[in-house]
Amino acid sequence: GRRVFDDTFVAEANSCDLVVIGGFSLFQLWRDSTVSGTYLDVSADLFGKIRSPVLFHGLGCDATRGVSALAVSRTRAFLDRLLGFDHCRFSLRNDGTGDLIRAHLGDRYVEAMDIVPDGGLFACPDETRVMGREEGRRVLAINLAGDMPDKRFRDAGGSDHLDRFAREMAAGIESLLGDADDLTCVFVPHIYSDFGPISAVLSVLDDRLRRSRVSVAGLDQDVAGWMPAFEIYRRAAAVISMRYHASLGSIGFETPVYGISTHHKIEGQFKAYGLVDRCLNWDGSGDLARVFETIGRDLVDPVPTTRRLAKVSADERKVLKAYHDDVAGWLAERVRTGG
Repeated sequence: GRRVFDDTFVAEANSCDLVVIGGFSLFQLWRDSTVSGTYLDVSADLFGKIRSPVLFHGLGCDATRGVSALAVSRTRAFLDRLLGFDHCRFSLRNDGTGDLIRAHLGDRYVEAMDIVPDGGLFACPDETRVMGREEGRRVLAINLAGDMPDKRFRDAGGSDHLDRFAREMAAGIESLLGDADDLTCVFVPHIYSDFGPISAVLSVLDDRLRRSRVSVAGLDQDVAGWMPAFEIYRRAAAVISMRYHASLGSIGFETPVYGISTHHKIEGQFKAYGLVDRCLNWDGSGDLARVFETIGRDLVDPVPTTRRLAKVSADERKVLKAYHDDVAGWLAERVRTGG
């Protein structure tokens, strides 16, 4: 609400060689408060005034708060206009977004868009000291998500399962640290609300371990604030993750990772890469035993898992290279013709 899409935006867009919009969940199928039915409160008419190529890149879809018939209707109308513009092009990230778009908007919208890997798979953080990773030590990195607690830790009946989740998480950590004297645990928050479930786990963790072999990474919201967290994932022995980019970055680093899905895009991404056996869809009714059993095997012998993840990364680089080549041709044609 701090800025609006108006003629000032159009003028700035037309001064550029290329306008890129993306890297986020543009399609929020519950959002009926915008004229477009998407995350952006912008009309299709505005994009008709833009002469520069507009690339809607790597878009996601969020249906965690349901699906609104009004939002779906507005989104279809918005896309019908923009997909008819020769200077606009769309791609979706391969985290199950295409399946949601197909189910709620229709086949033709998915077929009009490329499917691409999210850039987080290819993250390259600067090397730095990793918290908890001293000489002779290995790190178990754990990312817990604290936003949307009503969706992540409550069942359909409204019962809160955070306490049970925290106890099971603490028990699993205690077991892994007990089996490996060289292992330390580092909790990695991505946003401020992640400290909620982290604190819940710490409050029930064995005090001796809590004081000697457990750390909590800092929270840096600067433009490069993601780097310290991703460097932890890159150099960790294993990762347990609830957030999308914690999972995706770890896959790209070939770090054995197990996802706990409380948001459909987590489960969707692991499924897209043939890694469904490394993701638990947690709805409050199950337990976390499978997570720690798998990570325990990875800590003993990581090679089978790192090989699987290396193939995922290599295959996706080929997909992205082909997409970039195609976009380059699309842009070159528009540069020659002036729009």
